[in-house]
Amino acid sequence: MDEQWGYVGAKSRQRWLFYAYDRLRKTVVAHVFGERTMATLGRLMSLLSPFDVVIWMTDGWPLYESRLKGKLHVISKRYTQRIERHNLNLRQHLARLGRKSLSFSKSVELHDKVIGHYLGSVWKTESMVTPVFATPILTTSWLA
Repeated sequence: MDEQWGYVGAKSRQRWLFYAYDRLRKTVVAHVFGERTMATLGRLMSLLSPFDVVIWMTDGWPLYESRLKGKLHVISKRYTQRIERHNLNLRQHLARLGRKSLSFSKSVELHDKVIGHYLGSVWKTESMVTPVFATPILTTSWLA
């Protein structure tokens, strides 16, 4: 799990994206928008409850520790590298998430819809398998 900062209209109007990322399938499992509070984190956790998550891997944000108390919770940069890379990809693909950009969201509704659409359809439909694993095993020798 991780959170990513964005803004609507002015940098003082912060809008946070909280999301859970499956490291094995390299895809976003669930996401919510809101303030950087326990309530927003709670909404994300309720979306994840049907998945029976065994191990939670996060950065050292204190609210994660208090919300995940009693669960197997790993705090490490080693295990959050992929989701942090995903944050960079989001910033690269969606100009409205850039920190210093001429492109920014003017309304909360469009901000949430554009990013939600990207996470829900565009990102999930892209192939997350490397070409080596996507290549079928040869049935005949190419040397013959």
